[in-house]
Amino acid sequence: GHSDRVWCVAWSTSGKRIASCGGDKSVRIWGHDGGRWVCESILEDAHDRTVRAVAWSPGDDKLATASFDGTCVIWTCKDGEYEQIATLQGHENEVKSVSWDASGNLLATCSRDKSVWVWENVDGEDDYECVAVLHGHSQDVKMVGWHPSKEVLVSASYDDTVRTWEADEDDWSPAQILDTHTSTVWAFSFNQSGEWMATAGDDATIRLWRDANGSSGNTTKYEEEGVLRGFHSRAILSIDWLCGLDILASAGGDDAIRVFSRVLSKGSENNDKAVADKDTIMPDSTTAGKTSGWALVAESLEAHTGDVNCVQWRARTGIACKETEHMMASCGDDGLVKIWSFSPLTT
Repeated sequence: GHSDRVWCVAWSTSGKRIASCGGDKSVRIWGHDGGRWVCESILEDAHDRTVRAVAWSPGDDKLATASFDGTCVIWTCKDGEYEQIATLQGHENEVKSVSWDASGNLLATCSRDKSVWVWENVDGEDDYECVAVLHGHSQDVKMVGWHPSKEVLVSASYDDTVRTWEADEDDWSPAQILDTHTSTVWAFSFNQSGEWMATAGDDATIRLWRDANGSSGNTTKYEEEGVLRGFHSRAILSIDWLCGLDILASAGGDDAIRVFSRVLSKGSENNDKAVADKDTIMPDSTTAGKTSGWALVAESLEAHTGDVNCVQWRARTGIACKETEHMMASCGDDGLVKIWSFSPLTT
């Protein structure tokens, strides 16, 4: 596989392939063949420094790669062949993250130059133009991503904040600054509807936010609903929400991967002690006589030898996978990509 640390793994929308990228300046495409995962393609020579992030378009027909060389490259994927069709240039230095919106027409990138750029695929051809440059963060922007259903863009930064940006006719305007993390925010993830968002960072906490606007309108107003702390002993570098379920995976600098599940208990008298064992803060948000909290349901303490840089669930859409088993990919400083299977305990 990779000859250097692996920074990012991304499942294709179909769940049939995984793209990984890293310090060896390459992107590898992995496919499932007869019960094992094999490297189908190696995309190289497009970047001359570390490839930090990779993302599939919603239709799996394109791949975007973001690099420390300051560029983002767009590839087409057709019948297992990958062709470089565009290079997005403009950031002053390292590009840290790239994300497609749900339509596949918009792409967002972010960089150590403190900016977030929005790119549009013009005329459906191989032409991408920058339609917005968003300034607001005072430091390196670590991650950028789109709300699943609203025209809202989210970014996380070394300045300890998460920011939201809203579509404003032809432009994007700053909306919210979420500033309760006490150190760098590395990652965030939405649940399927986008009503909930989890954020994680250097302060080793996972913070859970709920959109007070619910599913109405096209704007968001996130309010912090709870904090998971005391589980990871070092920075949390990646977090991913399992599509359609209240299950979160987190990974980080303590070499571990942890899986949390929301637990509902009737009444609040016992509350399952789900969050009492650790120094974990969780508000008793009682809804219809149920108290919701989060519990640690699985962990791998030595998931990788070194930092676990990324963890991602395979999307469940369109896959005939047993509902009781969920696949996850991870990667780390040890140069490995690992595939995991998780089966929630049914009560």
